[in-house]
Amino acid sequence: MVLFGRTLLPSLKNMIQTIQSQEVSLRYLSDNFDLKLVRNEQFFREWQDDLPEISDLEKELLNQVQEGYFNLLEYRPFL
Repeated sequence: MVLFGRTLLPSLKNMIQTIQSQEVSLRYLSDNFDLKLVRNEQFFREWQDDLPEISDLEKELLNQVQEGYFNLLEYRPFL
């Protein structure tokens, strides 16, 4: 059985626990499955190919949103 690219040993199959999706966060997945943030623009090219062209202003706005998102990931606000 393979979960998120990590192979489980056959002896561990009986230890698999099902949890509700609302109990799963990106932090949980990162901590438990060694997920990594990928900022490579070539990652998942099939999601980016054959799309309509966007304007320079739209590109700049998307870049700002992306940088804000990555900033929040790295420097989480204290709530």
